[in-house]
Amino acid sequence: MELDEKTTLLVKISAAAATNALASLRSSMTDAKALGVPHEILRQTVELALEIQQQPYSHTQHLTDQLLREPVKKKTAREDGATPSLHVNGPSCGCGHHHHNN
Repeated sequence: MELDEKTTLLVKISAAAATNALASLRSSMTDAKALGVPHEILRQTVELALEIQQQPYSHTQHLTDQLLREPVKKKTAREDGATPSLHVNGPSCGCGHHHHNN
């Protein structure tokens, strides 16, 4: 998927507004206006970015890290080198096998 030029400029405007990158905001807004993007769309884009900007950066970075993290495969006791614990079947163990040991 490839973004068209107008969409790319709206993303740049949003990012520039959210980060207070004024030179980039000026350049992107000028380019978007030259492409005929309506003023109301530009205004809405900036307002949305400023609304989103109110979220703390650390929360944004933490969520981004979580969403992009590769799933971690848990090691089995054998791979980990740990001694496996002895499992005792019972009504609260949750394995489902205690019904078959009567």
